Amino acid sequence: MQKTKVLQQMKEWVKHVANESMIQVTALLRKSKNVILKSLGFIRKHPIKSTSYIFVSCLGFVISFFLLTYFGVFGHIPTKEELKSLENPVTSTIYSKDEQPIGTFFFQNRSNIEHAELTNEIINALVATEDVRFYSHGGIDYKSYARVLIKSVLLGQDAGGGSTITQQIAKNLFGRKKQRFLTTPINKMREVIIAKRLENIYTKDELILLYFNTVSFGENLYGLEKAAFRFFNKSTNDLNLSESATLVGLLKAPTFYNPRNHPERAEKRRNIVLEQMIKYGYRDDSLANLAKVPLKLNYQPPVKQSSFASYYKEFIRQEFDKWALKNPTSNGGLYDVELDGLKIFTTLNPNIQRYLENAMTRQMNRLQSDMDRSWTSATVEGGKEGLVKRLLADHPQVKKLRQHGKTEEEIDQYINLRQNRKYWELGMGWVDVEQSLKDSIVKAITRLHTGILAMNSRSGEIMGYLGGIDYGYSQKDHIQEPKQVGSVFKPITYLAALNSGEDACTFYDNILRKYAKFEDWKPRNADHRYGGSYSMHGALANSINTVSVELQLKTGNQNVMALAKKMGINTEIPDVPSIVLGTAEISLFEMVKAYASISNGGRSVTPYIIERIEQEDGTVLFTADKKNIGNRVSSTENVKTLQKMMLEVTKEGTGKGFQAYGVSFNVIGKTGTTQNNSDGWFIGCSPELVIGSWAGTLDKRVQLGYGSGARTAMPMVASTFRSLSSWKRPMLTNFEFDQEHFGCPSYSELDAASTMAHYSADSVYIKELFIKDSIIQDSINRKVLIDSIGVPIIQPDSLTLETIGSEQL
Repeated sequence: MQKTKVLQQMKEWVKHVANESMIQVTALLRKSKNVILKSLGFIRKHPIKSTSYIFVSCLGFVISFFLLTYFGVFGHIPTKEELKSLENPVTSTIYSKDEQPIGTFFFQNRSNIEHAELTNEIINALVATEDVRFYSHGGIDYKSYARVLIKSVLLGQDAGGGSTITQQIAKNLFGRKKQRFLTTPINKMREVIIAKRLENIYTKDELILLYFNTVSFGENLYGLEKAAFRFFNKSTNDLNLSESATLVGLLKAPTFYNPRNHPERAEKRRNIVLEQMIKYGYRDDSLANLAKVPLKLNYQPPVKQSSFASYYKEFIRQEFDKWALKNPTSNGGLYDVELDGLKIFTTLNPNIQRYLENAMTRQMNRLQSDMDRSWTSATVEGGKEGLVKRLLADHPQVKKLRQHGKTEEEIDQYINLRQNRKYWELGMGWVDVEQSLKDSIVKAITRLHTGILAMNSRSGEIMGYLGGIDYGYSQKDHIQEPKQVGSVFKPITYLAALNSGEDACTFYDNILRKYAKFEDWKPRNADHRYGGSYSMHGALANSINTVSVELQLKTGNQNVMALAKKMGINTEIPDVPSIVLGTAEISLFEMVKAYASISNGGRSVTPYIIERIEQEDGTVLFTADKKNIGNRVSSTENVKTLQKMMLEVTKEGTGKGFQAYGVSFNVIGKTGTTQNNSDGWFIGCSPELVIGSWAGTLDKRVQLGYGSGARTAMPMVASTFRSLSSWKRPMLTNFEFDQEHFGCPSYSELDAASTMAHYSADSVYIKELFIKDSIIQDSINRKVLIDSIGVPIIQPDSLTLETIGSEQL
């Protein structure tokens, strides 16, 4: 009964609110109606005055709109000084740490021609098609705007655009910026202002030349000369009428009218250009009809050059643009690295950069050979054969053959037909190789990629930057792109554990556990071996997943994530215990930054690559703040402990292959390998330098059969450290520890509790370590003596190591 009463009251309340709302809406409509009727009445009584008010209001709006655009409220308008540099833009030069030039920035990738190289035919074709009154207006064709207003706006007909050639130059060079509102009017107004300024600076012939030197013809082609070569294999002054009209017609929509991809469209558009030329008296019918022959191309595919420098050039550009946004010019404009002729001094060390490039070339050539022989596809049903079959079935040409009713036998013949196809050779670029379609697809998906970064951990200076195998082949920067990091994340968890009071000699059982709390997750070791127990330092050295997960759970995700952020990892890390195994996707850039705080003793660091920016006359615009060392991420003691753990990685753990490179300084590090060997990582550190590398495929369905980080990524880092250690005045130093070894072994066959009890009461292991150290030190001392007197008495390799228990002495 009570419930029914409440419902009834609610219904009455809703009805009341609805009635009140309707009353208010009705009153508002009546008021609006009255205002409209009064306005219409005023217009009828005072038509001239009303029209004047409307006209003045519209004019005021347009003038205000123009002034706001003119003064850069909607975006920077290039000044006359900036526009003067368009014809022959000054290049900005990049300098290395030793102030030697190592690169330049151009305004556009274009090939400039002189006015004498332009034929009358192509000039006339352009003017007749794009701007017939070009030579009589001052940058704005008011008749064209009137035509667009009447036909397009009022009559709804397609009358084309009203932009002049000069306005198109403005659009081509400075683009159109997206605004929050009125995007098209704002951009049109910007182009009008820029066009007027261009007309005051350049002659008509100079504007025509500037247009043809900067306009885009699609396919990343800027300038008529490049387009003439690409589509017809000719110089500009050798183009005939048909070819000239084709290229001019292409400008309306470079992709839609591309003569290689859409020859029929290109022909129709060419013929329209020719008709325009006849219409405006540039050609008579007989000559124009001769040009209406079937379109013939002599297409030259783009030849990309091998390049490593472009990776760091693009990174420098990005860093420059960030600086420019925060530091406008004196007149409120933006510095432009492609126009302003600046000198950009960087932190890049040319020797280290060369070491990275040489190490990468050697290693990736070797790895690629292995990949070609033994690649797998463990995550795809049917393995690698199933993957290739699927990719072939999805190939556009194979689909087309099926649509045309070709038999499977005919399709197989096409797939396996061997012919010259383009193939990318590392360091050489595109070369012709005889291979089938199937071969070319396999080559593409099994291509290995890499990224290597070297950074001074004490200053944050980026000393070497190699974002990929070749910028001409792939512009993807593998230093910046996040990837699953694998076990290179583990030192962060282990440092967080040390910060929380964990001891390096705490033992953990090496047991294959199932975690019901996490959907029966069962983390496995890479070698699938279980039993016994590992000390904390031994678990890191040997990358034992079972122990690492226990340590992660004990330390807590939040503590680990907070430490990662302190160390410089800003990427969002998932709040799950599997982060210790490297399931998070983090960039090599951020991981190297995090390792820098381990390398330098426990302080965060801010990486930078631009040291100084100067104008042509030497005026300094920017100098980097050398105070890049930040807050402490951990105590010196805990970082020292972690450094000693990571030294075990390269001495006797998963990275022990590092010793084969003969680096004369102790280098700490950590390997990382993701599931199915899709990604291989290694980051190595000296007290002043961090070098990190990643290697893997772009298609994660494809893996190197035995591609651990120690095998794929580590050799590039080790090779670079070897080159650095050979300097007469080395920049490298050694880590120093009070004791070289931990007071407990890495592994015990006993369970964790028994092992802890045994080593807390037994001093034999410590004595063995002292004996081992004394033998090794004695051999080193005698080697020094031998070197000093030049008499060979004994060599370290001839030392006999005796075995006591499970340790070698």
